[in-house]
Amino acid sequence: MSMNLANIKVSSSWLQYIGLIVVTVLIVVFTHSVFGNVMTAANLRVLAMNMIFEAIMALGMTFVIILGGIDLSVASVFAFGEILVAKLMVEVGLPVPVATAATVAVCALIGALNGVMTVSFRVHPMVVTLGTLLTLRGVNLAITDGRSISGFSDSFLWLGQGQILGVDFPIIFFVVAAVVLGLLLAHHRFFRQIYFIGGSERAAKYSGVDVARVKIAIYALSGFLAGCAGVMAAAKYGAAHWGHGNMAELKAIGSVAIGGADMMGGSGTIFGTVLGAIFLAVVHNAFVTSAVNPFWYDVVNGVMLLIAVLVSRVIAKQNERKMKSVRQQKIDQSLQPQSP
Repeated sequence: MSMNLANIKVSSSWLQYIGLIVVTVLIVVFTHSVFGNVMTAANLRVLAMNMIFEAIMALGMTFVIILGGIDLSVASVFAFGEILVAKLMVEVGLPVPVATAATVAVCALIGALNGVMTVSFRVHPMVVTLGTLLTLRGVNLAITDGRSISGFSDSFLWLGQGQILGVDFPIIFFVVAAVVLGLLLAHHRFFRQIYFIGGSERAAKYSGVDVARVKIAIYALSGFLAGCAGVMAAAKYGAAHWGHGNMAELKAIGSVAIGGADMMGGSGTIFGTVLGAIFLAVVHNAFVTSAVNPFWYDVVNGVMLLIAVLVSRVIAKQNERKMKSVRQQKIDQSLQPQSP
């Protein structure tokens, strides 16, 4: 029976993935045929770099959403990471490796604090992370006086502008992180627990899962990845600014939702999130290429997010009905009298 239930979920997921891939390819083909220059190496590089930092944050958001939570603070943590690494290097004079390590550690700690407050005070993570978002936004403004911080060394700028074999370092970081986190989510016992918690936190507790420890670790991971993205963004732009990453949390959430994760928790994959991020990058590129009013991009993003959430809920309900039907069939079979 467990194999039948697993097959139901897997087939539904792959239908979503195939549909998303088909739509993405159609958009690329259409924009290339109408406007041209879409499939050039230069445009593909721009396409990837325009969404790369939101995509990195979306990797951490995937774990949080599967867990049944939400992290609205990633955009402010992202900007805080930019500002902190800049201040540590430019004003304090720390070397690049030390400043970078300290920054991502502090960002991970902020994420862990989100988890601690969610667990300790039993407050919904939306409230906790919204409070963190607003607090950090104020801190970012206060410690910079609303100004940019620049004057970075070439060794630091390489983290955002450097290339390995012709591929930008942030893209390589994203690919490696996606592969590693995808494997951990699929095969490591600790990370597999988040599906259990997202599906039924009470059942997970009764089964002996340390829910508090898992939640704190996952929110710390989200903060860590937001910090990594912030460091690389400061290096890419050559300056740290409090306004960088504005609304990035919605793009990260959108990537996860469009990738097929259930916003109520219990389902989702890194592969789906990567597809969702690519889809949003392609849509953004289509708007830029077609010279359509960019304000409509947010409208389309919002509509896509709503559609993705509704589709994921419909599919989840269908899966529940199918699984109940499979269970009932097994029960009926077990109750039938055995022939002598």
